[in-house]
Amino acid sequence: MSGYRLCQTKMAERPYYIENISTNIYSLEELCYYLQNNLYLLDDTIINEELCDWIREELGLKQLYLRLYKVLDGGTSLADFLLPIFREIHYLTHDEFRVLNQKLIMLGHEPEVIRQKMKGDYLVENKKYINGIRVYKAAISKAREDKLGKQFTGEIYHNMGCAHMRMFQYEEALECFRTAYESLPSETMKRDYLTAFYLTKPYEKYRQEVGRLGENEETEREIAQRVQVIRNSVPKPDKNEDFDKYLGTLTREYHNSTGL
Repeated sequence: MSGYRLCQTKMAERPYYIENISTNIYSLEELCYYLQNNLYLLDDTIINEELCDWIREELGLKQLYLRLYKVLDGGTSLADFLLPIFREIHYLTHDEFRVLNQKLIMLGHEPEVIRQKMKGDYLVENKKYINGIRVYKAAISKAREDKLGKQFTGEIYHNMGCAHMRMFQYEEALECFRTAYESLPSETMKRDYLTAFYLTKPYEKYRQEVGRLGENEETEREIAQRVQVIRNSVPKPDKNEDFDKYLGTLTREYHNSTGL
């Protein structure tokens, strides 16, 4: 039973929809779990008046609603908004509460563009690729405004390329990896760029690109192995599997990764 928490407040009839991860929550315990485990995703899509209204109308927690609404109106820190939610039901132990408070303080000191990149990384790690790519694009625009340099944007383009690759969008991945390699010419960036090139362009053009970059036969063998692993990872129906069932599985995975 250690993996369960008994609800101390009423369950909502109308759930609160969390857009970032395409999830409905029905209780304050579920809200606390989401907040504790998704700090990098916390932005105005959840820290807003709609959440306050939901807490009042669906959970009947009028005093908590007033405290949170006052924080929103005063424009204070993220911790000032979140911590009263955990206190309401004593969701965390003393030590857990202290650790969470420290994390929120550290997060509050990070520049906005750093938080955006971390948010994108978190979404992609949790297979929310479309939302992750959207956040990465916003981070790139912000990085250019702040003149953070090619290394930082190169890292974002590389991670965005990985997100496209995991959706088998090889053309988009290639362009991201190309930009990443131009911005940050390292061996990792080069190998990922050439892997996407192999998957996207005719083999002869790939060989020309390998020659242009001065790569050797050992590198070509490594990239060929990587390409084979990627191709083998593409879902294929089992011979005995019902095709409609297989298609349904692919559809669910697509909706889960895109939020659409």
